[in-house]
Amino acid sequence: MGKTKLKLAWIEDRKARNNACHQRMKWLMKKAEELTILCDASACLTFFNRDDGKLVAWPSKEEAHSLIERFLALPEDERNKNADDPESYLKANTKEIEKRLEHSRKRVEELEMDHLMFQLENGRKLDDLSQTETEKLISYTSKKIATLATKLGTQ
Repeated sequence: MGKTKLKLAWIEDRKARNNACHQRMKWLMKKAEELTILCDASACLTFFNRDDGKLVAWPSKEEAHSLIERFLALPEDERNKNADDPESYLKANTKEIEKRLEHSRKRVEELEMDHLMFQLENGRKLDDLSQTETEKLISYTSKKIATLATKLGTQ
C-alpha cells in the first residue's frame, strides 16, 4: 500500500514541527549530495529555523559561503545564461512552435499537391480544376522546378 498524501499545513505542535523539519532537511541534503555525485555539480543548501534562530548549511557553512561567493563573482550574463524568465521561455518556445507549424504547412501543401497530381494521372481533367487549385499547382511546380535546377546547378 502506498503512502498517504501529506496535508501541507502549519504543524501546530512544536516538537512535531521540528521533527518534520529535521526529517525533510535530512532528505533534501541526501538528494543534494546525490545530485552533486551523479552530475558532478556543485551545490549547497541553507535553512534558517525561525523557532530556534539557527542557520543550517549543507555541506558546511564555509563551503556554502564559498560556493555562493564563486557564483556572485561570475559576470551577470554568465550567472543568468541558463535562467529563463517567463518571457524568454515563451519566446523560445513560440519560435520552435512556429518552425514546426511552418514545416507542417509545407508538408500539407506537398500532400495536397501529390493528391491533386494523382487525381490528374488517374483521369481528372485540367479543365475540372478550380482557379485556386490551378494557381497552387502552378506555384508548386514552379518551386519544384527551381529546386531541381538548383540541385542540378543549371539555374
